[in-house]
Amino acid sequence: MRRPVLVFSLITLSATQLLAQEPSRVLNGYRFVPSRFVPHPFAVSYFATSTGGGVAFDLKTPFVDLSGDTLGTLTGDVAFMSLAFQYQQRFGKWFAARFGFTGSGRLGIDEQSVLAQGVTGSFLWNLGATARIFQSEKVLVSGAVDLGRTDLVGLDPFNFAQKIVDEGLGAEDNNLVGTAEAISAVASASVGWAPAPWIGVTGVLDVGYGDVTESSPETVIGGGGTVGIDLANLGAVPIGFLLAAETDAFQQGGADLAARSWTYGFGVFYTGWDDFSIGLETSMALFDRRDSEEDFEAFIATFNLRYWP
Repeated sequence: MRRPVLVFSLITLSATQLLAQEPSRVLNGYRFVPSRFVPHPFAVSYFATSTGGGVAFDLKTPFVDLSGDTLGTLTGDVAFMSLAFQYQQRFGKWFAARFGFTGSGRLGIDEQSVLAQGVTGSFLWNLGATARIFQSEKVLVSGAVDLGRTDLVGLDPFNFAQKIVDEGLGAEDNNLVGTAEAISAVASASVGWAPAPWIGVTGVLDVGYGDVTESSPETVIGGGGTVGIDLANLGAVPIGFLLAAETDAFQQGGADLAARSWTYGFGVFYTGWDDFSIGLETSMALFDRRDSEEDFEAFIATFNLRYWP
């Protein structure tokens, strides 16, 4: 009898302490720096925006006839750019809800990639919520749920011309402009840890299920983490550095190109303000090409702003 009472008392005490703590992105004196592609575990209010772009190198597109035989390969570089907004609102001391939008586009930048990739735009809408589960002086644990929908619009001159060659001008269902959509639901568990006032670590594990562009639904498994250092808390200039790594099923925004991405990033941020963060984050990403053994790499750079009201 004593053991259930003791367990219940500990749970009640932990819940009472959690509700009494004011939510914040600060643990053990360290103000966590946000990454563009690894989400924060904090159920606090904020407004975030990021603007950037990059280049995918040596993207190979096979030339396939109607019988499925590969007749050749087009190789080229592809440029892409993106603009993202996200707003999260805290409700009470342990729960926050958010919505976001990301618009991105890509286009070929040489003769072969212009023909093979054309111009593609994706529009991602996201709704989500984060709940704080546990918090101590140095550690925070939270859970989150996110629902996302991506609308993809593409101008595909290569496949358009290929079908005319194979079937003639009277080819059925041959459109220069194509559309598709992808929908997913993802649940995640996140942790934040600040072993000292000048260093902070985050980690996240994602599990979910969703549609993939022009494919059957797939299980979404991913995760990532960051390590941040704030020189201001070491008595130096208010500059923070961030190392980040992530793997994602990449079912949204670029599912027509890749089945999974592996990203490694480095960021430099100004940390002199309590309620505002500004910085530049660069990363290299490896993408597992969908329906092909040919992987490709991309360099990405984004300018990130975040305000905590």
